[in-house]
Parts: sequence; structure tokens; C-alpha cells
Amino acid sequence: MTGNLDSLRPRPLENGPLGYYWFLTFDHASELHSRTKECQQAIDPAYFKTTPPDGLHLTLDRISRPYTCTFEQRASIAEAAQHACRDLGPFSLSVDRLTNIRGAIGFVISPAAPVMELRDTLRAATISVLPHASLKESTSDPHVTIAYPVFEGLEEVAATTAATAGSAIYGFDVVTTEAVLVSLELRDNSYIWDVIERIELGRDSRSGLAEAGLPG
Repeated sequence: MTGNLDSLRPRPLENGPLGYYWFLTFDHASELHSRTKECQQAIDPAYFKTTPPDGLHLTLDRISRPYTCTFEQRASIAEAAQHACRDLGPFSLSVDRLTNIRGAIGFVISPAAPVMELRDTLRAATISVLPHASLKESTSDPHVTIAYPVFEGLEEVAATTAATAGSAIYGFDVVTTEAVLVSLELRDNSYIWDVIERIELGRDSRSGLAEAGLPG
């Protein structure tokens, strides 16, 4: 890919904390990691910042913006979420084609229904503790981003790159067994996070909280 980088406007991003979020992460999804690396070889680093394997995630919802949620509230949200998710078992998701996602490049995830059910369950648990939580409304289909744009206005470039980079990729599955409560930060056009709590799907709330050292 060639072009005049001087004519492009960098994305106006500020490093720093973004708040607390619900994520799906893919620590042990080895096929997702290997397929991502394969696709990233065709992505021009002058235009896109690729996501490392330990940075792959699916954003479910936002809990709060920075500094607006206390430790005690986060502990209560985790307790409520573990209790709410006790009847939601692990589920399989298909990692489909690469596509342009508002200038980023990512895999479309399907079916959307179990992802939305989990999001709604976690959202209800969050609101039970924080009635005015800063929820994240998204019009995008569930997705896992493998490269973020360095500049504004790269939607067309992202679409072309996704078609090329993902031309040999066929659908494969990942199994979701937990949701993760994280403290999210933006650093050098990449998203990093610290895990606060892991909510295992289908697990009894009291046993999970006892192992986590939280009061039951």
C-alpha cells in the first residue's frame, strides 16, 4: 500500500484511563491467535496498529468512566454478575470474515444472540449496583479488532485491506466460558487492561466469590 501519509490526519487520541468495562478475552484461543497473526502480515503498519494476541477482546459493555466507580462498588458488581450468570452456560462463537469497522479491521463474531444475552445479563447486574452506569451503546455487530487505524478516514483502506488479508480465512470457532471485568486504558493507539474479576459462566456465585476472596 502506498500513499502520502503527510496528507492524513492522525486520530486525536489521548493516552490514559478509559474506565471499567465488561470484556470477552481470548487468552487460550490458540487458533484465533494464529489466524490473527496470519492476517496481520498483510496489514500495512504505516496505516494500522495491529493488536497483539494478548490484546484481542470483544467489548460487551462499559460500567463506568474513569474514577467514577469505587472498589466497593466494583466488588458488588462482580458479586451481582456472578450470581446473574449462574444459569448462563459456556457457548461457542464463530469467528467469521474480516471487515472494516469504522476504519479498524476486525473479525465479525456470530451468532450475536448469546453475546447480547450475556451483555444484557451483565448490564442488569451492573445497574443493580450503579443505577446511572455509563453504559456503552454500540451499533456495530459483535467483533474482535485485529488492527486499529493510525489516521482518520481510513474506512475505504480498511475495507480493501480486510478483503485482502482475510481472503484465505474461513470460519472457525472459539468457546466462551467467562466474562471479564477490566480497568481499561489507551496507550499509544493500543488498548491495555488489568483484570479485576473473572465471571465464570454457569458457576454458583457463592463458590466463585469464596475463591476470589470476596464476601458471599
